[in-house]
Order: sequence, then structure tokens, then C-alpha cells
Amino acid sequence: MEAPIPIEKDTSADSLSATYAQRKQNAALLASQYTTSKRAGEIISVIAFVVLLFLSAFNLYQHRSLDYFLLLLVSSSILGMTLADLFSGLVHWGADTWGTLETPFVGQTFIRSFREHHVDPFQITRHDFVETNGDNCMLAAIPLAAVAFIKINHAAWDIFIVSFIMQLCVWVSLTNQIHKWAHMIKPPKYVAFFQDWRIILSRKNHQIHHHTPFDRYYCITTGWLNPVLGAIGFWKRLENAITAVTGYIPRQDDAKWTVQMNDQKVTTSPVPN
Repeated sequence: MEAPIPIEKDTSADSLSATYAQRKQNAALLASQYTTSKRAGEIISVIAFVVLLFLSAFNLYQHRSLDYFLLLLVSSSILGMTLADLFSGLVHWGADTWGTLETPFVGQTFIRSFREHHVDPFQITRHDFVETNGDNCMLAAIPLAAVAFIKINHAAWDIFIVSFIMQLCVWVSLTNQIHKWAHMIKPPKYVAFFQDWRIILSRKNHQIHHHTPFDRYYCITTGWLNPVLGAIGFWKRLENAITAVTGYIPRQDDAKWTVQMNDQKVTTSPVPN
């Protein structure tokens, strides 16, 4: 893939129109690379996750007579939501910042959708349930399989750990759905309620990420960790360490697809063969 071509900044109407046209072309190209085989994998992942979630919940429900059972579920859910938010940020940051569509396995499986999302942020609102949630269900189904079939001891610590893993998987599986809702102009009323009360990612929280060069507020489950990680410069410190070791430049591929403009240059977007 060719490197960006630095040129003088041009903010004229014609230049901005050309930039928009190029981004629209890139969005169409990225969308066209959503294959039937990926679709089939997403369907299988969603079905597997639902089955495993039912088995896990049933496995846990058998211990409902334990003292403080409800408290254990609530506390493990809060921890699961927080860790899911961190995981969502790490995955989001990794896919946004490094690699290309040609990166083995993850290029077409994950990175493509992240590039498409930056080029056309509202495309996610047009994705159906399977396309929105398939990848996350695949990731969550792996640890959930252990919870579904493990023998649980009738003890508070065991219940907490099993519940935590199950709820972590649930929130991981919901991350892209929550992300989709954060891009909807009018989400369902119950979703807006949870957004307004900061229980899940709000539109206002997530819009901070969608300012070029897309280098902050990566957490997209609850958004709770975004201001915290931003305050300590977590992502920038991590990027600087990786660049120092590898020499790789953060978001170089993403900048090409999104035809980013700044004070020094306009980057042109490649059209792969």
C-alpha cells in the first residue's frame, strides 16, 4: 500500500469537495469487502453465543439460594462493565492505530470495519443485528464456553468469579450494539435513558473520538474510562512506547483512508488493487 502524498494545504471549496468525494469512494470500497464468508461466520458466532449464554445463566441460576446471590450478581456486573470498557478501548485503539487491510487474519476480519467506520461513521447505524454484533459475539463466546460447562461450587467467591466472567462476556458482546446506539440520532427511549444516566456510552462521550485524527476516547462500552485514560495520557504513552520500539507510525493507514487534512498536509486515500 502506497504511503501518503504530502502536499500543500488547500481549504478551498473544490478541495473540500474532492476530499468528501474520495472519502465516499473509500466508504463504498470498504463496504464492498464485506464478504458472504464473513457473514456466515458472524451468524455462527451469534448463534453460538446465545446458546452458551443460556447454558451459563442456567448453570449460575442453580445457585440462586446462596446468601447475597443478587449482590454478587450486581457487583460482578459493575466490574464486568468496567473491564469490558477497558477491553473495548484496547481493541478499538489497536484496530484504529495499527495494521492495514492486508494484515493477516485481523485485516479483513476487524480492521476493515474500523476503517469503514471512520470514513462513514453513520454506516454502523445501517448494519443489521448480525453484522453489528457478530465479531464481538465470536470473541465473547470463547470464555463463555468455559462458564457454560464448568462445575460451580456453592460458595460466594466461586459465584462471583463465574458471574463476573459471564457478565464480562455479555458486555463485550453488547459493545458494538452500544456503539451503534451512540451514533443514532434518535435511539430507542430506553437506550436514551441509559445513555443519559451514563450507564452505557453516550453520544456526547463518543463524539469526542470522532474528531480527526481519532486519537482519544476509544472506550465504547460504557465510556466510563475515557476521561480517566485521557487525563493520564494513556493512549499517547502507549503509542510512543510502541513507536520507540518498532518505528511504526500510529494511524498512518487510517489517515490515508479518511483523507485527513491538517496544517501541514492533505493525505490521499489509496484504492487497493
